[in-house]
Amino acid sequence: MKFDQPGLVPTPTPDRPLTKAQETFRILLAKVESLREANDAEEKKLDTALNFYAAEIVPRIATQTALQKEFVRALAPYLEKKFFRHRQERLDIKELVQEFLSEIAKTEKGLIDADLREIYGIVHTVGYDEYERQTIATVKESLAKMFAEAGLIADFSELDRAASEAEFMARAEELIARVRKIKEAELEAANCGQAGHHVSDDEQIRAAEEFRKRSIANIYKQLARVLHPDLERDSERQKQKVELMQELTVAFHQNDLHTLLRLQMEWIENESGDIEHLTEEKLGVYNEVLSGQVDGLEKRLRDLPFHARYRPVVVWNLRLPEIIDGPETAGEVDDRIVAIEQAVRLITAANTTDDVRAAIGPLRRAPQYPHL
Repeated sequence: MKFDQPGLVPTPTPDRPLTKAQETFRILLAKVESLREANDAEEKKLDTALNFYAAEIVPRIATQTALQKEFVRALAPYLEKKFFRHRQERLDIKELVQEFLSEIAKTEKGLIDADLREIYGIVHTVGYDEYERQTIATVKESLAKMFAEAGLIADFSELDRAASEAEFMARAEELIARVRKIKEAELEAANCGQAGHHVSDDEQIRAAEEFRKRSIANIYKQLARVLHPDLERDSERQKQKVELMQELTVAFHQNDLHTLLRLQMEWIENESGDIEHLTEEKLGVYNEVLSGQVDGLEKRLRDLPFHARYRPVVVWNLRLPEIIDGPETAGEVDDRIVAIEQAVRLITAANTTDDVRAAIGPLRRAPQYPHL
């Protein structure tokens, strides 16, 4: 039996095939390594998109929002009947103002400027203060239902202390995240309960867990004896062992069985070549732990795009999450900025209603862009 590079997992030889436990061990090690690489690659893509978003798109959106405010203020007087006699034209202007106010509110987590709140009341059948109260009441109702379904007592005291709509929504999102974690934990516990473990099964599980802990400690002690740099006289090998001991110590403190096994297997191949050191009993425990690592890594890979951190850079395409194209999105926002700038300039200099019509024409049914 030998070890493949670079994974250093046992492979069969003609005179010595793998046992079932060794074959499972081999597959799981390779799968853990592959999933870690996939998680790292996906996280790197998301972080790259998020960094671009923060550096390039956020400032553009701030510029766009400032221009949207100018546009709303410039267009608000034309909501009066004396400027546009036809009802449909006034409705078109009203809808455009509503659209811009909605985008401003999404970006700034509410309407902060008093004059914009007043304009909101003009173009809607309800004032913005009342809209805020209704929104908060709706969110509280949804939260209360979610808490009830989870069997929890709803406590909204921290929401009531919010000083603004933006702060309220941020705290509400935190509460929702907490409830989801509780429900996930309950679901996991229920699944374990459905497995029908008997007392003897529980004892076996506890024994396996104790054995796993002892195995991690044993591997650490065993490797520490052969890798400790103080026991090495060769200066070059001593440097290598310093790095290996650092990796070994971190893996031990993090209960990282995979790294400990990898270091152990490297040591076995390089120092002793004694594959029998991995007994069937140990392999059974290792396989169980590695199987749990596979499940955890697969779940993490699925959940990454849904993390709140990446919300600004993930969009939905045919019900599947998709990372935005940063440069393309930045270009779209730039085009939008140019269009709004032109509209503001034309409305400010308008002498006739035809000038206003020409100004707002290109902005109707404008596309939406991601917001903070």
